[in-house]
Amino acid sequence: MPLSDKQIKTMEQKREKILQQAIILFAEQGYESTTIAKVAKASGVSFGSVFTYFENKDQLFYHAVTEPLNTVFKVDLLEFDPDAEDLLAEIKSMIDKHIRIFIEMRTYLQLVVQVIGQHTKFPEPFKELDDFSIEFIQKLILIITNAQRRGILEESDADLTATAYLGFLLGIRLTFTDYAVSRIWEKLKIPAFQLLYPKR
Repeated sequence: MPLSDKQIKTMEQKREKILQQAIILFAEQGYESTTIAKVAKASGVSFGSVFTYFENKDQLFYHAVTEPLNTVFKVDLLEFDPDAEDLLAEIKSMIDKHIRIFIEMRTYLQLVVQVIGQHTKFPEPFKELDDFSIEFIQKLILIITNAQRRGILEESDADLTATAYLGFLLGIRLTFTDYAVSRIWEKLKIPAFQLLYPKR
């Protein structure tokens, strides 16, 4: 007998809750210290329920890393137009959005940093992150190159500039506490913009 719409929605909500709690635990306690039992308890479900949605701990970890990447990050971080008519306004809007995302997604980014730091241990989620960073940098190169052609930005190595910009965003998350970032995040847009070599 097929599941009703209500049952499907309940299952989707339960899976999402399990995944969100897994992200928190993996980020805060690390892969080794996070157990399925801890995830189940934090999610308010039985131990066996976790396996209804995720085959094992490795698969749970993989989805904890890749699902936010393929939804929030790929949608929001890539939402800028390298061919915008008002390219200066587009760049400033892009920077504002990027800094806000990196501030708001603190827990998830802690998890990302773990994977990057132990990429040989987590090759599959690392490949997803690496592929995305390449896609992100390539789109940044486009907007930087177009802005240079229009005389908005100084000439620079667009590849290195884009990579430095991504490094700056990650650095914000690693360097500042939530309290500190919430107080100065508006000011962080200035050095982020300077990294792109604006015309003086």
